[in-house]
Amino acid sequence: MKQSAFALLHYMLLILLLLPGRVSALAVEATGQAPYNVEDPGLSRQQALQRAMEQASIQASVWLSGTRQAHNGALEIDTLRLNTLGRVSNVRVINEQVRDGQLQVSIIADVDIAQGCKDSRPEIAYRKSLALTQFPLENPADANNGYLHDIQQGLATLLAYELRQSSTFSALDAGSLNIIGDPTQAPVRLLPEGSLTSLMHNSEQHQVQYLVSGVIRSLMPHYPTQPREPNVLVDLYRKMDSTTGYRQRDFVLDLFIHDAFTGALKHQQRYHMSADWDADSHAKVGFGTPEFWRQPFGQQLRAVIRAISNDIQLQLTCEPFTARITRTQNRDVWISAGSLDGLKAGDRLSVYRRLTHYDSQMRPVHELINTEQSLTITHTQPVFSRGRLAVDSETLNIQQDDIVIAH
Repeated sequence: MKQSAFALLHYMLLILLLLPGRVSALAVEATGQAPYNVEDPGLSRQQALQRAMEQASIQASVWLSGTRQAHNGALEIDTLRLNTLGRVSNVRVINEQVRDGQLQVSIIADVDIAQGCKDSRPEIAYRKSLALTQFPLENPADANNGYLHDIQQGLATLLAYELRQSSTFSALDAGSLNIIGDPTQAPVRLLPEGSLTSLMHNSEQHQVQYLVSGVIRSLMPHYPTQPREPNVLVDLYRKMDSTTGYRQRDFVLDLFIHDAFTGALKHQQRYHMSADWDADSHAKVGFGTPEFWRQPFGQQLRAVIRAISNDIQLQLTCEPFTARITRTQNRDVWISAGSLDGLKAGDRLSVYRRLTHYDSQMRPVHELINTEQSLTITHTQPVFSRGRLAVDSETLNIQQDDIVIAH
């Protein structure tokens, strides 16, 4: 079951990686080893670390081992390539141990496999802002086994950290913010007049470019504990049995990515993992505790979190950078992005009017209109910038809350 879950994750990731112009850096876990030299342990560590980095590059190469083309809707292998994919960076050592005279070093590293768009290159990329919001449980009682209720906020914290470590995104931890509403229906919402929509209203108030949310559909054990008299032999057998899946529990997550400027749902994806949960059903383990990460379930959840982080990057890295206009005066325009977001004097951004329409229930719906004009950045501050238009802003009716886009 563990192997099939990982195989499914790798297959889904492979398909996404084949999309052109969608890849930035892939977070990969790898292990390297070298003979342990008691007199020079530093040299042993250096050799093991180097081999782990090489292994990380090879693993990423395997995921992209084919140059593929689509013919009549079918994905076909054209030529094979197993060459290196680029530099390995942002190396984090997660485990070291000496075993049988060998030093083993396990790492998580970013393998640069970006092609085809400006924001895939960290040195010149604009930092798109996104907020990782709460992931509510569809069935809160699922978390009773292990007292894992904090996963609703903690998952956002871990994803935000992973994205900050391995991408150019400005990822904000907004785990206390629940934008889902009814988790049983998300991402679809039933409006008062009876119509259905996946549009998120008033999303622009959060002052980010994207909103990442989701619903944890299940944390259920495969065999929930039922009230019964204690039976030492039965309990011991179930604890030792590794073939029936009695100890396993599910993790099922639906991920949603909304464009915060328009409220439109850009992407959704499901993740499903099953792994062993060895803790007693009444133990107050808690989400994110050392005991949680020692569980096989916790260890495999780490891999799922990295896969989710990778998928978010695949979806958003090559999307255009967008910022809000905060003020206008004659030909001068101020925007809500600055040097911390990668903007520099001389950068040119397209200017869009944001028109607001209202439906029958007076709910706002936004439309972006290209003015065919560009804003040239003249001054930057850490969190805002000023630029100049070729014509007066009043001529174009440019005003606060219109936007600029870097194509």
